[in-house]
Amino acid sequence: MIAALDGGDVALIVLSAFWGLLVLFLCVVLINTFRVLESTKILIDVMREETVPLLREVKGSLERTNRELDRVDVVLEATGEIVGRVRRISGLVEEAVSGPLVKLISLGVGVRRATSRFGGKGGKGGKDGKKGSA
Repeated sequence: MIAALDGGDVALIVLSAFWGLLVLFLCVVLINTFRVLESTKILIDVMREETVPLLREVKGSLERTNRELDRVDVVLEATGEIVGRVRRISGLVEEAVSGPLVKLISLGVGVRRATSRFGGKGGKGGKDGKKGSA
């Protein structure tokens, strides 16, 4: 039976055998590609299961941090207002106290000079009843 085959028949048999081997090779490649894709899908699913709760936790932490920052901002604003009020009050106290205090000191100096002048030569002042450099 093999002797009855001519050149065209042998070429068709070789071509069909090559075609069968090519199909078999492509099936093996597709099976390996399917395995790789399946393992990649499993890996992605596992990563998703781990990252989604982590991202939710990070989101909650950020929201809590933003709330705390808002509270700190309110506290800083209130502190700024308090500092402004204290500044104004200290300015008022300075104005209210400095005028009479200067007058009281001037009065004390005047009284001292008057007592040294009228107190006689036994005082600490010089001949004219004046002190050295004051």
